[in-house]
Amino acid sequence: MPRCLELLNTTLANKKIDDDEVGTIREQIYRDGHLDLEDVRLLIELYCEAREYPAAFETLFFDVLKKVFLADGEVTPDEQYHLLKMLYSDRVIRNRELEFLRELKREAKHVSPEFDSLCQNAFESHPTNWDVGGR
Repeated sequence: MPRCLELLNTTLANKKIDDDEVGTIREQIYRDGHLDLEDVRLLIELYCEAREYPAAFETLFFDVLKKVFLADGEVTPDEQYHLLKMLYSDRVIRNRELEFLRELKREAKHVSPEFDSLCQNAFESHPTNWDVGGR
């Protein structure tokens, strides 16, 4: 975990991910030889906190999330939490994020009612200027 925190602090110091940092991120994620939810957490933090990132990072990001989320054939509630963070943390729902949800829904062996609802809400939401209630 200390290495992950160091990577987050170093990478996000300027609020952007550079092309040369993608290789370092990839090394960190694949260091132990398997992908898991810890890797997803790291990527989600990077994705949500960076203001800019290259296409190579976006490709790595969605590829890893798909492999981890669909490893058991369905998107579990704890994985859905990370999807919600990805979708709503920057107050913009991007087309690539919606495309990713469609891929997960199509490729999952089982789709829970909760995941189906998460997807429907995202598909029907305005891409910006939405709120989740409160003041």
